[in-house]
Amino acid sequence: MQLSFKKIFYLLITIFIVLFIFYNSMQNGESSSEASTAVLNLINDMIKAIGLSFKLEGYFIRKLAHFVEFFIFGLFVMLTFKEFTNKTFSIIGFPMFFALLIPVIDEFIQIYSPGRASSVKDVLLDFSGAITGIIIVCLFSKVKKRKKYKYKLKF
Repeated sequence: MQLSFKKIFYLLITIFIVLFIFYNSMQNGESSSEASTAVLNLINDMIKAIGLSFKLEGYFIRKLAHFVEFFIFGLFVMLTFKEFTNKTFSIIGFPMFFALLIPVIDEFIQIYSPGRASSVKDVLLDFSGAITGIIIVCLFSKVKKRKKYKYKLKF
């Protein structure tokens, strides 16, 4: 197996995302709340700047952050496995395993972070974000393969 730039890039990004997720889990409740508030204020300022008249709440932002960070993780864990194996659907069980394992570890870490709590709902939200990312990669792969096949048939 030859290591290409793409393989190394996807693997490093995936590892970085996991480390980012675990780092956030290790933050105490106060630090986590401050970060959420800063993001909330930034997003609400952007909403106001484009002329909309509603505000988002902190709970929504925290849950959206869970979904988005695991969505990105799902994209990259699937891209990593796809790049290393040159397969998509036959290896989907491996990325799905990590899509569940990492949220479980994430919530386990939070049990030991002062002022934080662990939640099965968060595991499910994280898992759904990761699965959504995995599905997006699979869909794009299928479309890309179909276009490539149609292109070959035309000539």
